[in-house]
Amino acid sequence: MTAPSLLHSYLLLDGAQINDLAARIYGLEESPSLHLLYQQSAYEALAEVGPLLVAVRPHSELAQLFHREWQATAGVWLESDASEDDLVAHLRSLIHVRLGSAQTTLFRYYDPRIMALWLGALEADERAPLMGAVKRIRLLTDSGAELELLRESKPQSVARYDHTPWLRLSQAQLEHMNQAKHARFDERLLEHLHRFYPELLQHMDVVVQQRFAALCRQSAARYGYSAADEVTRWAGLMIELGSDFPQAPEHEIYQQLLEQRGPLPAQHLDNLIAELQRQLLRTDKESVA
Repeated sequence: MTAPSLLHSYLLLDGAQINDLAARIYGLEESPSLHLLYQQSAYEALAEVGPLLVAVRPHSELAQLFHREWQATAGVWLESDASEDDLVAHLRSLIHVRLGSAQTTLFRYYDPRIMALWLGALEADERAPLMGAVKRIRLLTDSGAELELLRESKPQSVARYDHTPWLRLSQAQLEHMNQAKHARFDERLLEHLHRFYPELLQHMDVVVQQRFAALCRQSAARYGYSAADEVTRWAGLMIELGSDFPQAPEHEIYQQLLEQRGPLPAQHLDNLIAELQRQLLRTDKESVA
């Protein structure tokens, strides 16, 4: 009878979301076994802000830090019955994907929200070759519940990184995973709004706030604004003028400014905010009079 293989635990962490990630790990672990997955790839210049794999001991200080600060948005807990070299090779092979027939893009599968949408939506037999050298994945869902993904069959081979990705994503999969991107954007937008407009959000419960953030993002997108700084400025206009901005009849002046030919989109935003400030100043003067 063959003895079961031992499972070794690892953290797969997002270097773009955790400042000085390697230094923090070295501050907690005496001789950490860590791997920057963008190394030995076409993206080596981005290695410090890419995914990092590190062996972890359950209940260690590193494990406690992960559960306390990182597991919701910045990494996942992996367990593997393969060699560490095979695990690194497989995870490195996933760092980019093919979309359609030719387009290649980086794949942030190590974001727990994306991984839950990507692998969590698949049947066990579809998931097995994608998990490869990974035996078990533990991550949090948006509700805060733990999701466990288990590879039930042995991998047939170890995937290796190549400049041409072996992994493909369909348009339907991409749209499904974009939900995580939108959720992350909306979280950051709400953080900004709470910082600058706390009194205007205090009457909203959490669900209403999330809906409002999504409404701001979608409204801004209809007028060609998608960058974070653009959407936050647009959201400020919606907080001051109402969620029906800029479609309400009383917003005609703002509609005219948006329809002006010549100014760049950023200038349109400047003009909208300048008009809002002019109207607020006029209202203040009228109230004093």
